[in-house]
Amino acid sequence: MQDGGSVTAPSRGPAWESIYDHPGRVQSKYIVAGGYRTHYLEAGDPAARPVVLIHGANFEFGMGIDRWYPTILPLSSAFRVIAVDELGGGGTDPPARLDDIGDLRVRADHVLSFIEAMRISPAHLIGQSQGAWIATYIALTRPDLVDRLILVDSASLALPAGGMDASDIAPRFSDDFHPGTMVRKTLEPTREGLRAAVSSMVFDHSMLSDDFVDRLIPLALKWIPIWKKPWPRFWADGGRRNRQQYLIDGVHISELVHLLASPPLIIWGKNSVKGLEGGVRLYQRIPDAQLHVFDKANHFVWLDQWRDFNSLATWYLARS
Repeated sequence: MQDGGSVTAPSRGPAWESIYDHPGRVQSKYIVAGGYRTHYLEAGDPAARPVVLIHGANFEFGMGIDRWYPTILPLSSAFRVIAVDELGGGGTDPPARLDDIGDLRVRADHVLSFIEAMRISPAHLIGQSQGAWIATYIALTRPDLVDRLILVDSASLALPAGGMDASDIAPRFSDDFHPGTMVRKTLEPTREGLRAAVSSMVFDHSMLSDDFVDRLIPLALKWIPIWKKPWPRFWADGGRRNRQQYLIDGVHISELVHLLASPPLIIWGKNSVKGLEGGVRLYQRIPDAQLHVFDKANHFVWLDQWRDFNSLATWYLARS
């Protein structure tokens, strides 16, 4: 429902388990990983198989693990769920060298250090967007840390240069940024500004509820000033650094995915602003991989089709 710019998620029945509706069932914790004070949320039986949720880009306003708000508790009925804030977002430190803010490889090494510090390996990994690149990077370079792998709607993993300037990317997404960059044209730390910043990535706009967006406001007030100078510098070389961050030993990660020890489940949104073709190509590169495409789902698939996404992920990860 929408009233004067305010959006409240409608009642979604007994299966709805949001961290905002059941705050007592999720714990906010910190650990030092790779030398950084790292924030994470945890839910579920500590003795259960661990599942690490790895989010995508922070988008200059520090949006970290809150995006998993309808996923953490449903998965925790079967698993120990751990959602980690990456460097430069949420409650985790910025990188020591601010010019590394947003750098995918730097964030990936930090998440790897986090899994080691938590002593939870082998763990299931669910990565979305750039987080799917991170999950795949860890699975390729440290397969001992990884059990099963779910990769969600990731142009970063499937397309050269993360999909920058690719025909797959919808204008309603790329038009938000200065040409050839991921630097936003406008960004205001208000309900309206932050809702607009995320709106191109969801199909069901009621999922951009006040609870969710209100959580982003203090994050934006904290992180926008930190990102303001180093992030444009990241793109000042004409995108060279952006292209390099997707490589492993000089090879784009999409050319290495056939080496994964365990074939992943790939989940994509049929209506994704990142395009469906990249997901199909990724699936075709990996022997024995599975691909599930959700209708009426954009880049943030787990928000648009939360009930079926949670059921599918639980089924796939629980298989013996």
